Amino acid sequence: MDEVGIVSLTEEVKGGSKLGGGRRPWLVLGMLSVGVILAALDLTVVVAILTTMMNDLNVTLFEIDQGAWIVSAYLLAYTVTMPFMGRVSDVFGRRSVFLGALLIFVLGSIGAALANSLPLMIAARVVQALGGGAMVPVSMAVVGDLFPPRRRGLALGLIGAADTAGWIIGPLYGSFMLKWFQDVELKFLGSQPLSWRSVFWVNVPLGLLSAVLIFFALRPGKTIPVEVRERRKIDWLGVVLLALFLTGLNLALGGGKETAALGGAGLEKLEANPLKQYQIPLLIGTGVSLLLFILLELRIAHPLLNLRTFRRLTYTAANLTNFLIGGALVVALVGIALFVNATDTSDVIVEIAFHSALALAPLTLGMALGAILGGWLSDKWGYRWVTIGGLLLMVGGFLLMAQWQLDFRPPDALLKLFPGAGITGLGFGIVIAPVGTAVINSAEREDIGVAAALVLILRLIGMTVGISILSTWALNRYNQIKPQITDLSKLSGNDIRAPLVQVVTELFVAAAIISAVAILPALLLRRSPNAGLEEEEVARRREVGRLL
Repeated sequence: MDEVGIVSLTEEVKGGSKLGGGRRPWLVLGMLSVGVILAALDLTVVVAILTTMMNDLNVTLFEIDQGAWIVSAYLLAYTVTMPFMGRVSDVFGRRSVFLGALLIFVLGSIGAALANSLPLMIAARVVQALGGGAMVPVSMAVVGDLFPPRRRGLALGLIGAADTAGWIIGPLYGSFMLKWFQDVELKFLGSQPLSWRSVFWVNVPLGLLSAVLIFFALRPGKTIPVEVRERRKIDWLGVVLLALFLTGLNLALGGGKETAALGGAGLEKLEANPLKQYQIPLLIGTGVSLLLFILLELRIAHPLLNLRTFRRLTYTAANLTNFLIGGALVVALVGIALFVNATDTSDVIVEIAFHSALALAPLTLGMALGAILGGWLSDKWGYRWVTIGGLLLMVGGFLLMAQWQLDFRPPDALLKLFPGAGITGLGFGIVIAPVGTAVINSAEREDIGVAAALVLILRLIGMTVGISILSTWALNRYNQIKPQITDLSKLSGNDIRAPLVQVVTELFVAAAIISAVAILPALLLRRSPNAGLEEEEVARRREVGRLL
């Protein structure tokens, strides 16, 4: 049973000297990021190849809607696993939990590559997600172990950017893999052609290589703090209640709509919820689960989530900001995809998905650059003003996107999409690091794993709630302004597309408002990161053991 060793860096704290020197922690961070990216890619990679998969899995026309569970099942398991495995890593150590999660993900990938029916594919995707959902919060918790508070911003920004960028570029990656292997006449495992299965097979060598590297990079510590030994209990009832809450919320609000949009789905598909008739009971059950979870966590000695930490203003403000950021981010993802769907003249859904992925490129690039910049700035200047600066960039970027016109048709007019989407992505990337760092630095040190998971969960909840509300509003708005003509022969293509483009641009205005509202809790963040904790960090590292 191992506890991750806390890196003892070469620079001790002497007269105010800074911790965080050396290259080894950044090397470990790079190794962890491989697993994070693989897990994030597989969340959305299938949306571009779903039609091909359905044909190969012998799914009939009447069962085609069930194919959405290939995406939804992954999203559900991915989300539910995060807080549980975050706590498990707090109790049993980061190294063993991360390696176990990575191997589970690899096994799920093998199962998906070999699946010959829809039920087997869905089951394999759940196994994948159980491993993938654990890797992200555990990686963020390792950052909390490896880097002192003043040096966590950039590292957490890179992990957050890797996670978000992974599922944004997933459709583009899937389209590329499918096209590449369709042109190759190789066979793998007998008579099964590579084609879409290669998307899953490629995870196996990459995952195993990452596991070997991490096994040697993260050596188990030699001692375990007394407080950790005493907390070797997991709140299993809390795990069940939180899982019921997250599952019920996703099912009630039709979670996974953002991935459907990335796959080329139109507005009407986003509003549809196959469980709509059960929505009220699901919401009631979700509310009851949340209430019972809160009451339980406040009463027991070793809760899954220490709710008393919300008394800390920075912790609460950062989590609320993060929730609102999730709502704005999903508008960018879905809005860009819907815009491409409205303006693209292609009739091939795979091509539309590919063009959507290309249109998301400036958002992704902006996020990558912003994560580096935001992490560096937050380490120097603190959380508050860096977060507010990023949010202001998001407001400006969304307002630029609200000016998009019907003639901005991909792939020819992709350059016209770059300014708005790029600035929005830059702003979002900038806020990832300070918000995540504020949450983790405000948590108790034995709760870092759960705090890291909470950062991701609240963003995903914000996305789920945001897409549910905004997709319903968007469809109602579209029905109000669409041409009221029953004779379709009198309608041109632009007559049909123009109202949808108008709705999408109005969604971008709504996202600008959400981003502006997020500034209010961001103002409550402390001016600078936790100062004066370096000596405590050194003592903690000596107590827990050496990693490097």
